[in-house]
Amino acid sequence: MRLTERQKAEAQLFLNRRRALELKNLNPDIPDDQTFVEWCEELGRNGMRVDGHPFRLDNRPAMRWIYEQIPSTIEEAVKQQLILMKCAQVGFTVMEILAMIYFALKFQPAQIGMYLPDKGLAGIKSSERFMPVVRTVPIAYSAILASSGKAKGEGNVLVRNMGNSRFYFMWTSGATMTESVPLDIVSFDEVQEMSIGAMEKTAERMSASRIKYTLMGSTANWEDQDIHYWYKKGTQHQFWTECQDCGEHQILEEAFPECIKFDYDANDYRYVCRHCGGWIDDSQIGEWRPKNPDAKSMSIHFPQLLSPTISPREIIEAYFNAEDIKNFFNRKLGKPYTDPSQVPINMEMLNACASEGARLGVEWKDRGKGMFMAIDQMGAFNVALVAERLESGHMAIVHAEEIYSDDPFARCDELMLSYGITVCVLEQLPNFNDAHRFAKRHEGKVFLVGYATMGDDWLRWGDAVPNTAERKTSDEDRVRYTVTIDQYRAMQMAFEKIQKKVCVFPDPEGLVQEVQEKGIKKMVSVLKERVFLHFTRTALIAQKDDEEKKYRRKVVKVGIDPHFSYAFMMLNVAWARAHGTTSFILPDTKVEKKEIEKAMPGLPVGVVSALSLPAHDVCGKCSAFDSGRCNYQNVNVMALDPACIYFLPE
Repeated sequence: MRLTERQKAEAQLFLNRRRALELKNLNPDIPDDQTFVEWCEELGRNGMRVDGHPFRLDNRPAMRWIYEQIPSTIEEAVKQQLILMKCAQVGFTVMEILAMIYFALKFQPAQIGMYLPDKGLAGIKSSERFMPVVRTVPIAYSAILASSGKAKGEGNVLVRNMGNSRFYFMWTSGATMTESVPLDIVSFDEVQEMSIGAMEKTAERMSASRIKYTLMGSTANWEDQDIHYWYKKGTQHQFWTECQDCGEHQILEEAFPECIKFDYDANDYRYVCRHCGGWIDDSQIGEWRPKNPDAKSMSIHFPQLLSPTISPREIIEAYFNAEDIKNFFNRKLGKPYTDPSQVPINMEMLNACASEGARLGVEWKDRGKGMFMAIDQMGAFNVALVAERLESGHMAIVHAEEIYSDDPFARCDELMLSYGITVCVLEQLPNFNDAHRFAKRHEGKVFLVGYATMGDDWLRWGDAVPNTAERKTSDEDRVRYTVTIDQYRAMQMAFEKIQKKVCVFPDPEGLVQEVQEKGIKKMVSVLKERVFLHFTRTALIAQKDDEEKKYRRKVVKVGIDPHFSYAFMMLNVAWARAHGTTSFILPDTKVEKKEIEKAMPGLPVGVVSALSLPAHDVCGKCSAFDSGRCNYQNVNVMALDPACIYFLPE
């Protein structure tokens, strides 16, 4: 009987897999009782090389302890997570690759997913990092060759077989990459570029597995985001270095930069004990301690201060010479960092705007007319901000709301009517159809936002076309009420209204609402605990692209998805539609004629007279008058109120 080519290939594949199993069963390097770290050290003694250098752990006791945390049996691995928040160039990728090879050989059959942020990095890792290591591990390389069906084949770049196990090199940015192939073990590299949602989706691919083991590692980025988010959910192990002089322990990076000082006798920088001032020559003498020992996942922080190849001088000089201090904290100390210069809004500014709102008498309202609104929309969840323009020219927030509903736009319809909204702005996505139906119900009042990088302008209205003949399609006519904005510049201009106290707030604790967080309901002061929080978790970043020799600007979400920040940005777009892009804020009390003429020379005489104080005695001319308050009687007054018996001219 003659076999077809397909049957021959299938037969060969069967023989290759059986041979791989035989190799595994006869493998003397991974006996059942040999731990992962013992296996790695034996490979090093037998000539394994990493990036061309011999592999060793004897000079890295702090790192060796992390190798000890990799499970050596399926029972130890079941439903476990190991999270490493690290500095740059610490060797996580090597440990990850060795761990995945170990699992593939010892736990087979196993489906292993090795994830990176994008497809390009996945291919590079497979070819340039994974295979060079595999080629120096004889039993692993033999299993790959036997499984490929070719004499010298190493498998597909993105899918490689090793005995009865299979490696998938994938990425979290693809729509289907997080939801297709079932997996037993997942590793995440460069977590700082992955969204928490994408990683949670990927973890679901292990729901039917008998193992469900996760390994992740990355340099840190922002607080409460990416790897720091996962680190905080774990044990938060930190290394406590022991001083050989006094015996006390300390976490060096928490004392940085004071933990490094110049030793004039040695003519070099050295680590120093914060307790006795003695010199520390080996930062790796000490012990790992958990900050949160009861956590289900193990998380570890590893800074460059524990590296035997990076000296204290290199670290402190990198700190002194750093142009980007955030990059230093992330890549050298392995810690998240929020640069105050990149987060334009802080609680002090917000409280100042609330105080200004109290002075102006701003209150929460449940109805009104001639107001404007903005909506940030998600799936079955919208947030809305409503504002009015005061006579002084200030923007006053009068309503804030989180809307949870299968049809949140129904509530938005109610807000349009209750507040007499004249202009409302919201994004077209993610619920494109719902947003368009809402816009059609309030045609001419609701504008849908799209984003683009714009030249000298920051927004462009879709209905600014001179006549309908110039709109080429009926579809364009259907979405006529749109606005295209430069997101970075729009957010920047919005936050300037807070920085300059042009936007003011009512009592931050005066509006209470029930909100939901991961299915849990609770009552909060919506302005203080939600809106203000979102404003302080929004960063404006301008990063230099060395290849293109220019800066790239972007809005960054710091730790959470700040829905109210985006709603506020669009509220300012609505303001621009309703009141123009500039607003002249007039004083709410009249002042002396000479002060007006000095501050605004050239105003018509009638305007100066209308703004200036009358000739007779009034509170505004009294020395006790201070921005709407009488310091003598300790009461609120207006500048034009008639003077009392305690009147004392300035």
